[in-house]
Amino acid sequence: MGVLALLLLPHIAAAEIHFVEVSAQMGIDFVHENGVSAEKRLPETNGAGSAFFDWDTDGDQDLYLVNSGHLEKGRGQSWNGLYRNEGSVFKPVVGAAGARGESYGMGVIAADYDSDGDPDLYLTAWGPDQLYRSDGGDFTDATDISGLGHEGWTTSAAFLDMDLDGDLDLFAAQYVHFELGQQPWCGREDMDLRFYCDPRLFKSTADILYRNEGDGVFSEVGLSAGIDQKGNGLGVVAGDWDLDGDPDIYVANDLTPNFHYVNQGNGCFVEDGLLTGTALSADGANQAGMGVDAGDIDADGDLDLFVTNYQLETNSLYRNDGSYFSETSFKSGIGEISLNYLGFGTGFFDFDNDGWLDLFVGNGHVHDNIGEYDELVTHAQRAQIFRNRGAGIFSEVTEEVGPAFAAKYVVRGSSFGDIDQDGDLDIAIVSNGRRFALMRNDGEHGNWFQIHLEGRQSNRDAIGALVYLWAEGREQMRQVKAGSGFLSMSQVDPLFGVGAAKAIERLEIHWPAGEVQILQDIAVNQRINLEEKTR
Repeated sequence: MGVLALLLLPHIAAAEIHFVEVSAQMGIDFVHENGVSAEKRLPETNGAGSAFFDWDTDGDQDLYLVNSGHLEKGRGQSWNGLYRNEGSVFKPVVGAAGARGESYGMGVIAADYDSDGDPDLYLTAWGPDQLYRSDGGDFTDATDISGLGHEGWTTSAAFLDMDLDGDLDLFAAQYVHFELGQQPWCGREDMDLRFYCDPRLFKSTADILYRNEGDGVFSEVGLSAGIDQKGNGLGVVAGDWDLDGDPDIYVANDLTPNFHYVNQGNGCFVEDGLLTGTALSADGANQAGMGVDAGDIDADGDLDLFVTNYQLETNSLYRNDGSYFSETSFKSGIGEISLNYLGFGTGFFDFDNDGWLDLFVGNGHVHDNIGEYDELVTHAQRAQIFRNRGAGIFSEVTEEVGPAFAAKYVVRGSSFGDIDQDGDLDIAIVSNGRRFALMRNDGEHGNWFQIHLEGRQSNRDAIGALVYLWAEGREQMRQVKAGSGFLSMSQVDPLFGVGAAKAIERLEIHWPAGEVQILQDIAVNQRINLEEKTR
């Protein structure tokens, strides 16, 4: 869809970009604690994530930040943080409203799994995962009753309605089997320099798929559903890449082939990464996949994929060509630039609202002492911003975005949300073992439009819905998703940049239950709420 319009319309002139780091100004004093040790235990370098979600259902984006603590000593005072958005400032919620976390924390996603009108929290960890049910804003630990307290090493996760029955199921990526006291010595013996070990020295594990039984209980159904491959899962995103109406699942694996699970529509999945062209690099090699996101970068009406990888590997951009994907990192302009960085948190977002999805890549090395071995490599690294010049061709603009991006971070989780409701997306960055950063987007930007969906036949949050928008004869598409990047989740409500357009000509919502709703002639620079029509 929309190919003709794409070819005929010129690219809108670039707006000035400017991000400002405002965490202290906005009342967020959060430091991630990873319990770093001389033993270089692998979870210590993994970091943690963040989530933008409307905790108090007042229409703006609140923020949840995951902490980790110490592998042996526990959390101490390193609790997770919940911050209420009060417009010009975030206020910390005492005790995170009961969802402060107990295990060595990794990731977070939020969605209304019980369809009671408020978002619940699922936390991943090394150790038991946790599910917190929201009861009017206060969280209750529902881990035991839900069956989601898996004890292993869960990294990223995603909510999805895999069977289209109107409630949310859950996919939980698993990394490797790690036990305290069984950490091998890795590094340079001639330099007496110890490193974090290669994940291939540990046993790979199978990811977990949970089916929502509709009574607050989840059943583990991965093996029977075809989720049976063992990998080193770090990033996950769900999306309907083949546009057949049901959600597929993509997993970024660390030094094992990435998984592309295609939903068969009968409760089962088939892993087709090699056939779709999304399992390996362009030259057929395994890469160290970390973060992942899906978005329509070329405005052709389907979802493309982006995966961050290790230093001296290119990040991978997989363009969706319908029945297969093409790895286009070098053609798109991001391949060579990514070689000097080690990427984790990432996301597509239209920072200038010109109607093209731009790209953020958060970087930071896994070895905190890498500079002692290689003087050309640093632990902390610059994050990167790439502008989409049109049709999925990118150029790096990091040096143009303001002094905030001149600083170096050890980025792990990152998420995107409009914290000040000014119609553009801001960035939350969790830096491993360091202070949190909040990048507010204060740049010039085009007009915008945002929609909040509420399912009736579909799941309440409309996770999996596809939203198509036409403005000035040009088409865009966004997917409603809960979980992406690395260990993180961005705001659920799709936000579109529409450039100089004065009105939305047509809006199509393809609900997970199958209905299509159409709206026409809508004013720009507003947020609307839309409820799914019932049959």
